[in-house]
Amino acid sequence: MDLTHVRRLIDLLATAPVTELEVEEGGCRIRITRGGSTQPEAAPPAALPAVAAHVPAAVAQPVAAPVVEEAVIAAPSYGVFHLSPAPGAPPFVTVGQDVQAGQEVGLVEAMKVFNAVRATQAGRIAAVLVEDGTEVEAGTPLFRLA
Repeated sequence: MDLTHVRRLIDLLATAPVTELEVEEGGCRIRITRGGSTQPEAAPPAALPAVAAHVPAAVAQPVAAPVVEEAVIAAPSYGVFHLSPAPGAPPFVTVGQDVQAGQEVGLVEAMKVFNAVRATQAGRIAAVLVEDGTEVEAGTPLFRLA
């Protein structure tokens, strides 16, 4: 496999809605991943009890702290984000509008296929985080809910 072919595979992975690509050609095999290493991120299970045994019980207990998580509606896939169903049509939702879980709030277009963006939970649209016509990746935050 030549370097040009490998670069094309890397470019393909960068624009595709997948995180891993494995190709075998002529006895040569290449595996490319995006978003992290192939090494395990967690410590082996045998090491965890040894660490916990040396920590006093008062410290080992997690402290419950109030966590304020912003609710966001993210892109379901890679593509071009659209706020309205057609050019010139009013947007699906606007800032300040209440939405229900499952309500369609936008579209993501990839290769002339339109995928609905749906609210994952009920709430009020606090902000539109991406402009209409912007290219987005899967998981890109599109709306912030209040």
